[in-house]
Amino acid sequence: MRAVVTGGAGFVGSHLIEALLVRGDDVLCIERPGASRHWLEGLPVRWDDRGIGDEDHLTSVFRGADAVFHLAALTEARTTDEAYAVNTEGTAGVIRAAARQTRPPRVVFMSTLAAAGPCRNGERLSGRTVPYPLSVYGHSKLLAEAVVHAHADRVPAVILRFPSVYGPRERAALKLFQMVSRGLALTVGGWNREFSLVYVEDAVSALITAAAGKGGTGKTFCIAHPETVTWAGFARAVGETLGRDPRLLSVPAPAAQAIALALEWMAGLQKRPAILNRDRVREISQPRWVCDPIDAIRELAFRPRFPMKRGVARTAAWYREVNWL
Repeated sequence: MRAVVTGGAGFVGSHLIEALLVRGDDVLCIERPGASRHWLEGLPVRWDDRGIGDEDHLTSVFRGADAVFHLAALTEARTTDEAYAVNTEGTAGVIRAAARQTRPPRVVFMSTLAAAGPCRNGERLSGRTVPYPLSVYGHSKLLAEAVVHAHADRVPAVILRFPSVYGPRERAALKLFQMVSRGLALTVGGWNREFSLVYVEDAVSALITAAAGKGGTGKTFCIAHPETVTWAGFARAVGETLGRDPRLLSVPAPAAQAIALALEWMAGLQKRPAILNRDRVREISQPRWVCDPIDAIRELAFRPRFPMKRGVARTAAWYREVNWL
């Protein structure tokens, strides 16, 4: 298979490219100018550092591709306009470039549960959930999904909505692992909040399975391990792996909003994304972000293999191996 991966040098993208190369696929990585190639060094992958902003260039590099994995996105942006420019308009350029091919490639779009918003009325999130995003990030990805659907008659595509993806190379979960290693854990809101997770190997498996088959074209699927996790359960699983019994501390959501406002102001002065913003606080303080992967299991033959405790153990082992813990 000739595959193109946008955003391929990042956490999920680098794992995906490794897996594609193991299969013997011919892979082109498209990244923004100046992106680090650290995780791809020494691998037989072709590289394009012009990003996704030039539709004519994308049309050229997509020629002959069997599959396009569109992972490039901004989860943290300096401005609202920047988020929509990359996440929505960037996706539109990718899809239009695919549509201009004589034989359009199959596009697998990596979306997010943030596009659907949190659970309401006790129901699990699915590809059929009426969306109610709480953040600019979620809304920009929801509009990107709409672009994909609008080209369904010209481009065979599958939309995969992911919850938090964790595993080796991932730095967001690393912060919790580091805190637990010191005997404490901190979160916003209650520790009984429920959510879904997916280990990076399962995430990669879902992406490749969606590209390799013909099922699910034109549909939206949630990708996760079927188990429901609580923040307390996750922190204690990390503690069990690290041999610690962490003290669980919580910041009330209103206080976190005030902190986020200050961080946004400081980041604006420095012209960089805030390390925590009010949108993010609004999302993480919700009581339930649980999705149902049954449609992906049935229609895409997605087979999640990593329950939370197994994934946490493998992640901790890698963090230790590279001295991040």
